[in-house]
Amino acid sequence: MSNSIEDKVVVVTRAVTQNSELSEMLRNRGAQVLEVPLISIEEPEDEGRERDEVLHDVTSFSWVVVTSPNGADRVAPFLEAAIAADDTAPFPRLAAVGAATERSLGRPADLVAEPARGAVLADAFPTGSGSVLVVQGDRAPDDIPVALRAKGWDVTTVVAYRTVQLRPTEDMASLALAADALLLASGSAATAWCDTFGIDAPPVVVSIGPSTTTVAERLGLDVSMTAQEQSLTALVDALEDAFRHH
Repeated sequence: MSNSIEDKVVVVTRAVTQNSELSEMLRNRGAQVLEVPLISIEEPEDEGRERDEVLHDVTSFSWVVVTSPNGADRVAPFLEAAIAADDTAPFPRLAAVGAATERSLGRPADLVAEPARGAVLADAFPTGSGSVLVVQGDRAPDDIPVALRAKGWDVTTVVAYRTVQLRPTEDMASLALAADALLLASGSAATAWCDTFGIDAPPVVVSIGPSTTTVAERLGLDVSMTAQEQSLTALVDALEDAFRHH
């Protein structure tokens, strides 16, 4: 087993509630984890009223498309409630961007985009004429809704959660810049990093996927390595590869 990241100080910027799995993976491989949360996942501006109202009627849709684990976490209780109600209405088919999103739904999806990218889901989605609900964050691009409308579907979008930027203390910021590596697990994280630090970063920067790398590089960050698939395991593997080649 490689120990290329042993004793390396690695910055993790995910929301506090989402750090545990990634931090544990890194510590298991010998890294020292520096948690510098730059984003927080919050309820939408209306406290989720529109989202919940739409999801109460989830069985009226032909398909429900969920783009992230955060969105899936908010959809799952409504799917369970619809099943428990033993409704005579047909249950919607489910589509998820990535296996992690499918896991958060708590039940198998009919379509899982792998690698976990919106464009992959849009390409794989069938043509049709029924109604589709797309559940996503407030900063999600509109590429999936646009693509599905082009395939004939009647698309409703709903904001499941908001991504809010946080500011680190001066001491925490100094520690972050002195670290050995930075992990970027989303485009929002890349944006939050650059809003806080500009293009200053640890010598090794590793991104979870091509879309995150695109955002980071557009903002001026030099990305050392991009994970082969959009998963935490692949992100940590890419970090090890980056240090082997650094």
